[in-house]
Amino acid sequence: MMALGLILAGATFAGWYALNAFACGMKPTGCGRVTLQWHDWEALQLFVPSFVAGVVIFAYGLWRHLRRRPVRRRAPQREAP
Repeated sequence: MMALGLILAGATFAGWYALNAFACGMKPTGCGRVTLQWHDWEALQLFVPSFVAGVVIFAYGLWRHLRRRPVRRRAPQREAP
């Protein structure tokens, strides 16, 4: 579960970064470096839900991992003589 959440959140963030890089390259004046446009609500409407879902899935997987109880093994029983 944690891996799935990390993949989803990471892919979402990479997609948002790639969109910002594409927008930076499309400027007629060019740009020196890619900046993340936090004020661009149209793009964030698409990326925030899947990013939040990835974080929630990761947190749920981490919670399950931490709450897992160790398996108690019984001591071998001796046979009566």
